[in-house]
Amino acid sequence: MKKIKGVIVGVGGQGIILLTRILGEACVKANIPIILSEVHGMAQRGGVVESSVSIGGKSPYVGEGEADFIIALEPAEALRFVRRAKKEATFIVNTAKVIPSLVKDGLGEYPDLEPFFEEVKNYFKNIYFVNAEELAKQAGNVKAVNVVMLGCASGLGILPVSADVIKETICKLLPERLHEVNLKAFELGYNYFNKN
Repeated sequence: MKKIKGVIVGVGGQGIILLTRILGEACVKANIPIILSEVHGMAQRGGVVESSVSIGGKSPYVGEGEADFIIALEPAEALRFVRRAKKEATFIVNTAKVIPSLVKDGLGEYPDLEPFFEEVKNYFKNIYFVNAEELAKQAGNVKAVNVVMLGCASGLGILPVSADVIKETICKLLPERLHEVNLKAFELGYNYFNKN
């Protein structure tokens, strides 16, 4: 089996840990060896949350220039982790910003990301931008951004586990009342880049 390393990043409250758990359990269900590692910053205060994913490898650590994919649920976090990616890596970046409380209180500024993304697009061939927050709203719950992004990754074919197994895992891990909205969020993400 081909080894795949990836990083899933964002801020506290975006559901990165759940996204990682769904991916991990889906791989286990499909008999695909996977190792996960999570780093929680000050997650409850909107701090950085990072999950490292190693599929078919022996260590979850993803060093500089090693990631085959980066899924960024917050655009500024994509900037922090760009050095971890291989040149041929696939990036999926949610364009909806999460404004930190310091910026809201006037004590800091949110970075201008446009120049960065223009430069990144010139370096990486496989970079995809999606307003996952908008798709999550269409699905019926803005909190489903994480599942939209998982759907995008699945739809782009960067994960070795099938969409059907991921959907089964979503239903296994989430309460029944959340199945419909999350399955819809997954489908919207899965089909997004095939329609645009």
